[in-house]
Amino acid sequence: MLARMDLDTQRQFYAEEIRAVANLQSEVLVQAFAKVPREYFLGPGPWQIVVPSEPGSFSYRTTDDADPRHLYHNVLVAIDAERRLNNGQPSGLALWFDALDLQKGDRVVHIGCATGYYTAILAEVVGPTGRVTAIEVDPGLASRAGSNLSYLAHVQVLAGDGGEINLGPSDAIFINAGATHPRSRDLLLFRRARSSIEPAVKKSVR
Repeated sequence: MLARMDLDTQRQFYAEEIRAVANLQSEVLVQAFAKVPREYFLGPGPWQIVVPSEPGSFSYRTTDDADPRHLYHNVLVAIDAERRLNNGQPSGLALWFDALDLQKGDRVVHIGCATGYYTAILAEVVGPTGRVTAIEVDPGLASRAGSNLSYLAHVQVLAGDGGEINLGPSDAIFINAGATHPRSRDLLLFRRARSSIEPAVKKSVR
């Protein structure tokens, strides 16, 4: 019978799995996935893991127990199953993070941080000389993120609408959020931008 891996080894295998699936180029990012404890951000187990069902939909299976090793695979895990709100697929988020080419000392804004797991990954990548500002519109999730990320002095968590908060200059903005409809203010800005662009476009094609 094979011996079970200790948790640190399991995390390293998880990080290497993500490296392979997402073809990650950043060694710092891989080590961030190996270091940040996913279970710390998802609450006590057992957990509900997303499984595919019919095309365009999914269901959940519940882990047999509260062993955190269940979380160290390339799977989505429920944050709130009733709302079908999940902690995203690691390889997908990792691929996008890798494309940002973040460096130590960078300033990052993370809109839609949920409970903070992927914010912690970003914080590990930019290091203590960097800065990560996490924004979450759901007050309950923002509160959980604030508590979960309190151990990282270079992370700030704000509760609110990411489109309404002016955070000044940053090196990268990562948006992990959705919307039910465009806001009236955004539509107005779009119309103004379009009205200023159209005359120049018409002039250029004459």
